Amino acid sequence: MSKDTEIKKLTEFFENEGFNVHLFEQDGEQCAEVEKWTNGGVDMIFSLQPFTKKSFIDRVDDFDVDEEIEVHRQGQDYKNAFTISESLNDFNDFKELLGDTASKLKKVSLD
Repeated sequence: MSKDTEIKKLTEFFENEGFNVHLFEQDGEQCAEVEKWTNGGVDMIFSLQPFTKKSFIDRVDDFDVDEEIEVHRQGQDYKNAFTISESLNDFNDFKELLGDTASKLKKVSLD
């Protein structure tokens, strides 16, 4: 299968899962930013370099709720909008969604 077909299938998969996909090239590689909002409305963008199943699954495996909360709570607007408990619930829900998406993606054939 061509690389273009693989990129098209990946893009369709993510769009069907409710992600926005922004393709770009870097260092001769097809890359993408996949974007989705948490239930609480936090815009989450993952830069996948290269744009592959593995790069998304690795990013999901590395997703750390505590780290995300710490990063986001550095912004005053975020701190005003979310309590720590709300943040914890929102990011735990998002991590579960990411896990479900990664599980579905593992079953997708790109051939």
